[in-house]
Amino acid sequence: MLFLALLLALCLIAGVACAMPPHDGMPITVAGQWTVKVGPGEVRLDGRTIRLPQAVRLHIARPRSVHVHDEAHAGLPLFRPDAASWVRGLHPRPLAAQECVATGLLVPGTMRIKAGPGAGQEFVQGRDWAMDEYWTAVGRLEGGSIRPDQQVYLDYEYVPCRLDSIVVDAGGEVRVVQGTPAASLAHPPSLADGETAVARVWLQGPTERLSDLNLYPIDPTVGGPLVGDGSAARLLPRTLAKLRNGEEVTIVAWGDSVTCGGGVGADQSLWYQYRFAAALQKRFPQAKIRMLTAGWGGYSSRAYMDQPRGAEKDFVRDVLEPKPDLVTIEFVNDAYLSGDAFEKQYTEIMGHMNRIGAEVILIAPHLVRPDWLGAADEPRFDNDPRPYVQSLKAFGARHHIAVADASALWCRLWRQGIPYITYEANWINHPDTRGMQLFVDALLRLFPER
Repeated sequence: MLFLALLLALCLIAGVACAMPPHDGMPITVAGQWTVKVGPGEVRLDGRTIRLPQAVRLHIARPRSVHVHDEAHAGLPLFRPDAASWVRGLHPRPLAAQECVATGLLVPGTMRIKAGPGAGQEFVQGRDWAMDEYWTAVGRLEGGSIRPDQQVYLDYEYVPCRLDSIVVDAGGEVRVVQGTPAASLAHPPSLADGETAVARVWLQGPTERLSDLNLYPIDPTVGGPLVGDGSAARLLPRTLAKLRNGEEVTIVAWGDSVTCGGGVGADQSLWYQYRFAAALQKRFPQAKIRMLTAGWGGYSSRAYMDQPRGAEKDFVRDVLEPKPDLVTIEFVNDAYLSGDAFEKQYTEIMGHMNRIGAEVILIAPHLVRPDWLGAADEPRFDNDPRPYVQSLKAFGARHHIAVADASALWCRLWRQGIPYITYEANWINHPDTRGMQLFVDALLRLFPER
């Protein structure tokens, strides 16, 4: 479930500058409407030194629009302009992104709604139907000509996303490898043997010309193996001792929709906490790890704690009564908290944990869509701009609580040539399998190899 728009509105920040942050990757700049200039420069990537003594100009193929005709729908819901953006109306099928929609891909002014296929009766926008063009949500209007049970047909045009790679082969030749167009979850293309990607070009929806925001140079200073920080010995000593001694260890993963598998579905083997437990079990094969989940999609830690005893979500029953050795806390839905409000809420949480003797890992959460971060003008940044994340890290440092910094791993994706929005299965805030793995990586960093 998506978290509340009100909470997100409260955690918006001021926009940031449009210039690309400094990086140590191969120089890349826009050199024309659909041309980039790469080099000159030298980087070491994938174990090889890549030198471009002279700049190379490369053509980037303009993204092609897709024309859809006669997309049939059994009915059209009422348009709800006051609802959350992602549920205001029906979404065209190719633009679906999990339970939501990939935004900004519709070519403006191209939506047509008809009573039949081909050149049949066309309904009138503003009288019969309305839409949110950016969120591509369409719905009928009260008093219009579209009946609630009437089959309708949609014509429209959209431009899918694409993630291209700029590669250098073993002989030093530079070329562009096009990615596969996709409405969401666009992946980098596969490369031939001997090729190394030095940069990527991100194309999202209708685009008239390239700009600096399309460029994602690959920085050789990030992306290597993650090194454990050893903090478990200091901050999680009882849990670590049990793992090493081959004892039973009970872990409760407490959180919101992400902890309930939001982004990857009902298969719990894909959820971050069970992948973490499996990886931890591999490190400590003699231990007996029991992972429990206390998650509530769409709600905050406060909402979970305020539920009455015996309710479907019961904080005491779900989190405290199992007497966990370790509780991991993931609440991107707490992102509206900062300052005194954050301090009050998390001090209360830690009071409960201390009373039952549970050690805690606070998870600095993943990134959400750039415009909800106030970062639409520059989605490439190294430090999470949310006050909540800053408060959480400071709280952990002051009170000697372990923090699994998933946020930092998401923030460095751009330096690996990856627009982080491509890790959001719903194009908003639900990580795909790759995003879930970043949670696993952040949690494992706290623990030694044995």
